[in-house]
Amino acid sequence: MKLLDLSIVICNYNTQEILQNTLSSIYKFTRNINFEIIVVDDGSTDNSVGMVKKYFPYVRIIKNYMNLGYSKSANKGTKISRGRYVLHLNSDVVFTKKTSLEKILEFMNKSPHIGISGCKIITNNGDLDLPCRHSIPSLLNSFFQMFSMYRLFPKIKSTNYYMTYFPVNQITKVGGLGAFMIIRKDVIRKIGYLDERFFIYCEDTDYCIRTIKAGWDIYYYPKIAVKHMQGGTTNQLKMKSLLLFHKSILLYYKKHFSQKNFFLLNLIVYAGIYIRLILYIIVKFFSNKIKVSTTLC
Repeated sequence: MKLLDLSIVICNYNTQEILQNTLSSIYKFTRNINFEIIVVDDGSTDNSVGMVKKYFPYVRIIKNYMNLGYSKSANKGTKISRGRYVLHLNSDVVFTKKTSLEKILEFMNKSPHIGISGCKIITNNGDLDLPCRHSIPSLLNSFFQMFSMYRLFPKIKSTNYYMTYFPVNQITKVGGLGAFMIIRKDVIRKIGYLDERFFIYCEDTDYCIRTIKAGWDIYYYPKIAVKHMQGGTTNQLKMKSLLLFHKSILLYYKKHFSQKNFFLLNLIVYAGIYIRLILYIIVKFFSNKIKVSTTLC
């Protein structure tokens, strides 16, 4: 089979309209590279598969007959990819005229020490989507990030998980990326695939840490940009997403921190995660009550 420049792997779960916009934007704004698109549908019931087959006949599609989760779905697409690089792309990320994939591939071609790179990701209101670049998680910066306290000390690097002390247009070595990750195929061959214990959330951070430990660097490359419509899948099941997010945080901590820390500290961290979850559920409950009463008025 012909080796392509890039394989774009997109996991979809009931985001038919958003996915259609994403696929259209890729074909509209991608030039000068040989690429393929692989869509892994994770048990959708909204005719996403039919839409892809009808409007995008050249897209390779895998259909899961039940909801397996992001990691398992992304791995399915990655395993059949034919590109020298693999782009893990969220289904709600749209390309624009500022998305020149040939630029970021050239950047990686010239820098063999870079295992994964990401780009500038812009939200609907034009701001930088903060998770598109972040530092290596530590207990300190994770604590400040989880409770949004990093905003109080934006210039202190050890507490600023989102690295907002760097200009948004500066090419930067980072600890992790999200929503748009171009992975060198050699990395996949050496460290394997996403950890399928992460149903959704934290699988990208875990993979970035594994890449760094294997000797590669990870870079934020803001010379190109995409737009993140945000929450195409997770907005459908907000309470479930909240639970899955905290479950993934627990798994990530157990995998990367628990064996290094003493027993009491682990208990404190676990308690903090559960307390945060309870607080978020309470806030969500009362915010929904407020919305309902406002609607009734």
